[in-house]
Amino acid sequence: MLQNYNRTKHKEKISLMKKLLLIFILFLISCASTKVVITTLETSDNDTYGYTAGNPILIGLYNDWQKNADLSFNFLSKLSYNKRPLQLILHATVEKPLDQPRKKKSIPLRFGIPTSLGGIFLDLYVVVPKGTTDTLKLYFDEEIKGDLKIPKGFEYDVNQTNNLFK
Repeated sequence: MLQNYNRTKHKEKISLMKKLLLIFILFLISCASTKVVITTLETSDNDTYGYTAGNPILIGLYNDWQKNADLSFNFLSKLSYNKRPLQLILHATVEKPLDQPRKKKSIPLRFGIPTSLGGIFLDLYVVVPKGTTDTLKLYFDEEIKGDLKIPKGFEYDVNQTNNLFK
């Protein structure tokens, strides 16, 4: 009888270990997929990509515009221009051109904040490469998902931290 009890306990431990291993593997896969998105960026061939409201950086990877706003800032903090870190001068919301794709405005609220603003705005970041007077404007569409690329003239380093100065 004691032997059966030990076998049952052993099977329960193995079952628990399998569940923990599965959770750990799922966690690693989710982290790996995010890292692939961030590390496989290439520079855009288009001269206007990111520099105009008509051709913004499409960074709407999540269904939540607040997460996308955080992702935009994270992306921007890993950019440099001519090997110089960027200084943030202005962050503003501008109207999206009428010919740009839009998301439907969402009615459901989560924590009192709509999950979509209706896709009528772009985020504008005005930056200056540290030590210069060159003013650069970058437009981000945080609600539409597209091929995330690096605007011409910028370098992206995933290992870079605290590159954006205010």
